[in-house]
Amino acid sequence: MRKENRILSPSLSLEPVTEDNAATILPLMQACYPPVYAHLWADGGEWYLRETYCVEAVLKDLAEIEAPYWIVKWKGNPVGILRWRRHKPCVDYPDKVGLKLHRIYLHPSTHGQGVGRQLMAATDAEARYLGKALVWLEAMDTQQAAQGFYEKMGYRVTGTLRLSFSRMHEKYRGMVRMTKLL
Repeated sequence: MRKENRILSPSLSLEPVTEDNAATILPLMQACYPPVYAHLWADGGEWYLRETYCVEAVLKDLAEIEAPYWIVKWKGNPVGILRWRRHKPCVDYPDKVGLKLHRIYLHPSTHGQGVGRQLMAATDAEARYLGKALVWLEAMDTQQAAQGFYEKMGYRVTGTLRLSFSRMHEKYRGMVRMTKLL
C-alpha cells in the first residue's frame, strides 16, 4: 500500500496517517466533529472521540490491511480525515465486493469549498483503479445535508441500521447505508 502524500489539486492533498502522526488525529477530530455531531451525544461526543481517535485506536486502524487512512490538508492545513476500506462487502450487494468510504470528516470551515467533492472524486477513482463495481458508506439518518451531498455525488440509500452506543441519544442512532454503482 502506498504511504506517500497524494496531491488532489494545488490546494488539496492527503497525508497518510502513520505511527508518527497518529497523535494528531484526536485534536483534529475534536475540531472537526463537535460542530456537526455534538448534539447526537449526551456528553457532546467526547467519549466517542476519545474512544475512536485516541492513539491506540488509530494505531489499531492502521494495522488493518488495505484500509488507508489519511489526514486531509487544504491549503497546507489539516482540515479532516478520510479512510477507505478497499475490499469491504456491502450487505445490500452481497455478490459485489466494494470500496467502503469508512470515514470522511471535514472541518465546517471547508464546507462549500469543493473539498468534499474532490475527496469523493478521489474515492471513486480509487475504487475504479481497484476494479470495484461500487462504493458505499454509512451516514446518520438525521444528517440531511450530508445525505443530500452524497446524493448529488451519485449515491442512493440502499439500507438502514441502528447504532448501539448507549451514550448516544436514542433518537439519533439511526443510519442509512448509501451506495454508488460505478
